[in-house]
Amino acid sequence: MFLTDIIIHDTWGDFFNKKEVQHVLTQIELEINKDVTNGNNFTPNANKVLRFATTDLSKVRVLWLGKDPYPQLNVATGRSFEVDGVTTWLDGKVNSSLKNIIKLINKSYTGKEKSDSIEKVRSEINDGIFKIPTPDVAFDYWEKQGVLFLNTAFTCRVGDLNEAGSHIKLWKPFFNILLDYMTEKNTCIKYFLWGQAKKYSKPLQKRGVKESDIYTSKHPCTNGDTGVYANGSNFLNCPCFLDTKKTELKDGIDWI
Repeated sequence: MFLTDIIIHDTWGDFFNKKEVQHVLTQIELEINKDVTNGNNFTPNANKVLRFATTDLSKVRVLWLGKDPYPQLNVATGRSFEVDGVTTWLDGKVNSSLKNIIKLINKSYTGKEKSDSIEKVRSEINDGIFKIPTPDVAFDYWEKQGVLFLNTAFTCRVGDLNEAGSHIKLWKPFFNILLDYMTEKNTCIKYFLWGQAKKYSKPLQKRGVKESDIYTSKHPCTNGDTGVYANGSNFLNCPCFLDTKKTELKDGIDWI
């Protein structure tokens, strides 16, 4: 079901040829089909569930790890943190996470000690001062440079926020095998672990990932313009974008 109508990149071929992956994926699909029969639809669309597998694993340089897809209908895209249908950073559907993400990116390029308010950042975007790609372009732009937007669960029941996390346990065995494969095949990935995702720091290190390649912080959705978290744990003080951005002296991701 989930492998239909998508083209798997060659770098993921060995992963999906593993018997344990095929078995686990079959069990997941059976459970979700039962759920659908009982009137519980899932998101994102089936052809977007395993979207990560259309990317070139060998070229991944940065990974944003999220929890699971947004449960609301027509919001999830198969990429962590991306919101479907949003074409401008001024849109009211830009959630707290994305607001704080662009605030941190802005801070990482301006060299300011403290991040600006979302109102000021939006004003600079509107005036052409802060030239970050629009949200409907940015995720494609970043992905083409080697950013992988991954969740720990790849589906969620459709509904309100009460359905968030509804398929986490279902996907856990699949995700653990996926981590094994990724860390073995690509040892050059920088991991952005925000919020609850930071619990994967030690499992990643046990798989050989260097601690210096792992960035942990509070989740972006929990931190407003006047966050009171201590430096280092505060999302708006996380050096993840600063350390990975492209400069004249080093290769990296062009976040703007």
